[in-house]
Amino acid sequence: MNRTRRGMDLTPPPHVLTLLGHGARDPAWADVLRAVRAKIRARDSACRVELAFLEYLSPNLEALLATLQAEGGVTRVLILPMFIAAGGHLKRDLPARVARLQAQFPQIHIELAAAIGLSDVVQDAMGEAALRAFGT
Repeated sequence: MNRTRRGMDLTPPPHVLTLLGHGARDPAWADVLRAVRAKIRARDSACRVELAFLEYLSPNLEALLATLQAEGGVTRVLILPMFIAAGGHLKRDLPARVARLQAQFPQIHIELAAAIGLSDVVQDAMGEAALRAFGT
């Protein structure tokens, strides 16, 4: 459906960046991911960014993909694990889960990126933050 308001296209973009957090029992735990999502949206308003969680918080990946499928038009989802490193969840559990999701939602191409903490950019930022905390 292509709706417009003041000449602005309101059709959802076909690609979705999904920031995947582990999740926690405390809902405030996700505030950092919400802040990251807001920073991405402020930098690139055309980029559709969603949040999903492995456990405790909603939505999980299954619920998010079901919502995206129901909306229609989404053709690609990149799942970016917001983890510092790749442990058991990212090495074993998540690839198997993504394979099941791909079979469940074949019309959406689902990609799994490496943990964000493996990025040189993130490691540099963490080093800088550590030095600032130390006072240098």
